[in-house]
Amino acid sequence: MKKQLALAVTGLLLSANAAYAHDNSCDIELDGNLQYYKGVLTVDMKNGSTMTITPEHQLSVNGEVMQLDGQQQMWVSDYYTHIDTAIPMTLELAKDGLEIANVAVSEVFGELLGDDDLDDEFRDMFTSLSQELDTAFYDSHGNVRIDSNNFGESGWFGNSWESEFEQELESLITQSMGKILISIGTQMLWEGGDMSAFEERMERFGETIEERVEAQAEALEIRADALCEVLVKADFAEDKMQTEIPGLDGLDLFNVDGHMRM
Repeated sequence: MKKQLALAVTGLLLSANAAYAHDNSCDIELDGNLQYYKGVLTVDMKNGSTMTITPEHQLSVNGEVMQLDGQQQMWVSDYYTHIDTAIPMTLELAKDGLEIANVAVSEVFGELLGDDDLDDEFRDMFTSLSQELDTAFYDSHGNVRIDSNNFGESGWFGNSWESEFEQELESLITQSMGKILISIGTQMLWEGGDMSAFEERMERFGETIEERVEAQAEALEIRADALCEVLVKADFAEDKMQTEIPGLDGLDLFNVDGHMRM
């Protein structure tokens, strides 16, 4: 019975993660290193050269400013603009996703288990994750600072943050399992020791949580789809730059799933 209870609560809590884990159909990977700080975009290319684009959309390779015609400049501007747009979109999605998941998990411990200590522990976890996000992607003055070398995975950096969230959540559930089981035992006493009645209650409560966060989760998914479209457009501009601008033959940062390509 103890194992059944543990699995039941773990499953319910992880279902709250659906509020954070947006649609994974946006299969975009980074093949190379991207850096972004104070509006300056730097990409290490496969041919060993380094490409830099300033906030004024000026392109340079290994420090040498490139002379571009109108069409070439248009692709550079498109590339920069879409990446410059995608970065804050991703960070906002991560923050809002954490907040939705925080509400969902708080519902579990606040209403289902009635354990204030566990509720506080999970709130602390979400606060810590939010602070880690700020530290990882912002400097002390609030400037966005991105270095894909720190992502730990090949995906766009929102995917790495999602994995971090899942690991933290699962770890805290494991550490708190003793308290969770005690809370469940107390709740079962209210049900007269009827395991089936308690399981039905948990199932109903899980459905209630989904209903409460459904609108927010759907809005998050729409925004995630919009982010995906921006990244696909960045990849399209990258392809044009690679083929039409001398010296950028090694530019291949984005790897987009075939069915998503423009």
